[in-house]
Amino acid sequence: MQPKIKSSLHSFWQIMLSLPSFLAIVALCYVRLYFVLPASPAYIGPGNAIGWWAWGDQGLYMQSAQALLAFNLAPDQHFYPPLYAAIATFFLPWSTIHAYFFINLVCVLWFAFVFIRVCDRYVARWVGIFLFFASTVFPRLIFENFVIPWTTTLGVSLLACGILGLVWLEEVRQNSRVHLAKWQVGFVAVSLSLLVPTRPVDALVGILMGIAFVIRYETTRAVAANRMPKQSNFWLMTILGALIGPAIFIFFNQLIFGSPLGSYVQAASSNGFFIADLPEKFYSIWLDGNTLYGESKAGLVQHYPWLFIGLAGWLWVLLTGCFLLRTLALSITLLFTLYLPYGDLLPNGLWRYLNVHYFKWTFAFFALFAYLLLSQIFQTWRAKKAWLLPTILLLLVPTFLLSVHLRLQTEPMQWKISPAGVVHFTLPSHSIDFIEMQGLRGEFAHIYFGNHSLTLDGKILKPYKDFRLLDLGAGLRLLFIRPIEGKQIEWLVDQRVVLHKAIFNARSGSYVFALGMPKFYKKAALPTTFASYELGSMIDFSNTGLSQFYLGEGFSNPEATGRWTINDQARIQMQLINITRAQPLRLELTYRSLVSEAQPCQQIEISANAQVVGNESMCLKSSGNDFGMHRYLIPASIIGNDGVLSIGIRTPDSITPKQLKINDDQRKLGIQIEQLNISQPSS
Repeated sequence: MQPKIKSSLHSFWQIMLSLPSFLAIVALCYVRLYFVLPASPAYIGPGNAIGWWAWGDQGLYMQSAQALLAFNLAPDQHFYPPLYAAIATFFLPWSTIHAYFFINLVCVLWFAFVFIRVCDRYVARWVGIFLFFASTVFPRLIFENFVIPWTTTLGVSLLACGILGLVWLEEVRQNSRVHLAKWQVGFVAVSLSLLVPTRPVDALVGILMGIAFVIRYETTRAVAANRMPKQSNFWLMTILGALIGPAIFIFFNQLIFGSPLGSYVQAASSNGFFIADLPEKFYSIWLDGNTLYGESKAGLVQHYPWLFIGLAGWLWVLLTGCFLLRTLALSITLLFTLYLPYGDLLPNGLWRYLNVHYFKWTFAFFALFAYLLLSQIFQTWRAKKAWLLPTILLLLVPTFLLSVHLRLQTEPMQWKISPAGVVHFTLPSHSIDFIEMQGLRGEFAHIYFGNHSLTLDGKILKPYKDFRLLDLGAGLRLLFIRPIEGKQIEWLVDQRVVLHKAIFNARSGSYVFALGMPKFYKKAALPTTFASYELGSMIDFSNTGLSQFYLGEGFSNPEATGRWTINDQARIQMQLINITRAQPLRLELTYRSLVSEAQPCQQIEISANAQVVGNESMCLKSSGNDFGMHRYLIPASIIGNDGVLSIGIRTPDSITPKQLKINDDQRKLGIQIEQLNISQPSS
């Protein structure tokens, strides 16, 4: 390569790696995402729907900002701490729906700038830029939470000011900065204190950073006193700056609500904070939200598997890192410790309702920790020294986390339903964590946020703080935030959730941690609570029936004429409630098979509690594609004392209609069931 071309490429590379170029690219990514997000007012357009301003939190931000602009101090106009809304008042005259466009842009650029300043101390510039884009910009779910108005976006930028203050102190210690000025001390103190009127919980992380800043100032002053502010000036700027944020918070709340804490702190604290839940919440938020909460693939590491290495790097930094890295790792630890025990933070809301925004700034630093760990292993391995500990952490942390499992244990419980629809549960003599139920259906929002009334031995239990109702798909789970113990629970479900009394069934349960073989995606255990079935009643498998309560696996969505079995295995399960023990059962299934000239026959095997009770060969020439009733005898001996019946359907010849050239349906179909009836003949 000619020297001139080589020099030009080097200059271009240097320009692209400069902070202005990096920030310009981040800004372009922000602007593009702002205009393509479906919930963005810019995407929807003026005069149509208002996008995220119709959401709960964002609507309250805007309501408060508009009220402040109009000097409206009515309490019903304000809920959240005031700073984020107050800043928006400067932009409301310019645009109502885009008031946070520039605010969030500046915040994300500031955070990006500070992150690169941190990375420059440990890795090459290109590595820091790569880590930021790979962990924060390219994962759209993370970056969009910097675009959507959230108070955490301002909170992140304020925390970044504290991080930058620590970087300044490190530069003074290493003689790469001439001195630390008084204004810089005041800047850090004021910024961290402003977390109080922004996000009071995050202010506790700011306090940790502030303490670290003070400690580092004292140790740095011992080695570079001539380049540090005098102690009297330092403490004056620190104390005055630290008082500004709390003063704004208290003044605002006293003015609006007549109390120093206001409504937000009271509302947030009413949802409960249970430090004893920290292990379970870490497991459910980080690793597996499915087993206990029924939320598939909700764990942070299930979305971003590289976080396993980030967690190993986090531990490596805590054990061996410098003061700045350890402070960052401790700050992240405190952040998760503050939020995970929060009663309202569940895997169900992490992605559905974007609660992941609480933690959005941590992903970039987890990426840095992961890179530092991997580079340490590579460098020490080449030097053949000090490689053992980082390698052990890299292997041990993911393996251990993948080996931890949450196991559910359920048992029958007594219950009855009053004419008014109140369910009375008789509790076992020991504590329980949840009640698993069948026989209720409703929309997710009505289940998750519904107005469910619950009392334990006459004591009113509060939603969010004491219990949540979860949609498991195959049933509902009444989960108690902390284990409960007592004699009786009375429950009146939200009227928008339909309770089918004839089908209803329930079991109490608890969970324990256990070690097992490492598994990445942990499948939820099949439900052990089956819908009640009264002998002689007919189950309709069409889209107007209630067959969904009895489905185990292997079924399609209902159609006008019934449900098709999918692939070659399907299961129907129920709990028989009025059987005579010594007498056999008669199973009547009305179904048809998928047969055609290309595949004229289907083999069907029916089993009951894993015992084969019938084989059928459904053929085209014998009207196998027409509905017909098929009867099977179920021996009484295979029904246990619990009355549970699992009907297995095996169709080894399942095939897709597309393969048979019937239509473009690519489902692998076996039989279509129209109805089911189980009876117990007297003879």
